[in-house]
Amino acid sequence: MKKFGLGICLSLFVLAAGCARDQEVVRYDVVEAHWTAEHITHDLEVQAIKAKDMLTYCEQGELLNDIEEDHLSLLGVTFASRMPFTEPDTETYAFNETSFVEGDAVYALCKSDHVEGYRAVKLDARPEFLKDETAREISLLPSVVSGTEEIRERLSREEAIHPYGQDLTIRPFLDSLYTILPGFNGSIEFGIGDDGVFTPYLNFAPYVVREDTHVALGYGTKTKTPYMLMSDDGIHYGQYSLNDGELLDGVDNLNVRTLLEGGTLEPLEPFPLYELTYESNGQKMTKTISIRFKPNPFITEPTDTDAVSIGYVHKYPYHPSVPFYYPDAVSIEGQGYERLTEALETGTPSTKNGEAGEYMYLTLLKGNRGQQFELSYHKRSQKVDVFVKDMNTDEQFKLSSEGAKIFHELFPSAVE
Repeated sequence: MKKFGLGICLSLFVLAAGCARDQEVVRYDVVEAHWTAEHITHDLEVQAIKAKDMLTYCEQGELLNDIEEDHLSLLGVTFASRMPFTEPDTETYAFNETSFVEGDAVYALCKSDHVEGYRAVKLDARPEFLKDETAREISLLPSVVSGTEEIRERLSREEAIHPYGQDLTIRPFLDSLYTILPGFNGSIEFGIGDDGVFTPYLNFAPYVVREDTHVALGYGTKTKTPYMLMSDDGIHYGQYSLNDGELLDGVDNLNVRTLLEGGTLEPLEPFPLYELTYESNGQKMTKTISIRFKPNPFITEPTDTDAVSIGYVHKYPYHPSVPFYYPDAVSIEGQGYERLTEALETGTPSTKNGEAGEYMYLTLLKGNRGQQFELSYHKRSQKVDVFVKDMNTDEQFKLSSEGAKIFHELFPSAVE
């Protein structure tokens, strides 16, 4: 019995030792301390939420080509930002947005600052922080209506148009004023003539519930160039050139006639909006400006969420609003970063630790995820032992001799 019991103990010891050797040191996750995550309510109140919840919604299901619903309502929108780790630094800054909409099912629409477009996934239920939220209906398609007398009167004011050039004076065609009511996730494009070329001027984000845009045509009295005038508030208008070579060169005796009384814009279907008559090189010309709505396609391929791979040793704890300056933080990336993670993976669990050095912390960043360690060192006659403590789990590891050697090569000032 004693031999049998001893055999079991030895087997368990070997198994435990094997598990220790196989235990991963580098385990990326969303580090809450790196992020500021907020939910914006319909009343524009700001509520703090967990960054991990927001950043992983679109990793939980199959990416959708389209949302096939007859109606949609907006539940809420969330934002998560990670400020630069060091100054100057643009690599580690990140901004992510997730909108939640509801029809017969609930959907998350995710966008990050380094990827054009939205990813869409279907959720099993509302997120917990939206359980009691009152949804607001979204118009799936934009519509166009004639501008009101009040908006037209504001456009007639001298301060309504702010020309980009000091010598530029723009006269608006007041009767050309329209109001565009937003649609869901798409852009408004204008095309001139019959060549089928449309240029985007206005984009609707999924989280826009009601943000009307006012458009009209104007005429540069000195340049003799027509402009598209656009405003979000109906008070201040910016001017945008029309994508037509002849019009950009300037025309005489420009007149504008509206062609659309109002209506809903069907996807990719052009609607004549204005008829322009003018003189160019002594000839009378006519051109039509059309408007159309182009839905924005969802991203259906997995995106590179690990675009950033960078490591830092730093002297002080990280604070999201206070970036580090060299030499308080020293970074490594590329092949050096790969060597660093390989060195860390040589670590084995340890109950011992070393003494604090000048650089007390190590941070890994991999896309939106990361990992934080406390560093300590034990100097011996011929080498320095390196210990890393996971700040999330409190697990501590001692790097192998080879791992410590690589760490010293990468960050010589950290272990001096």
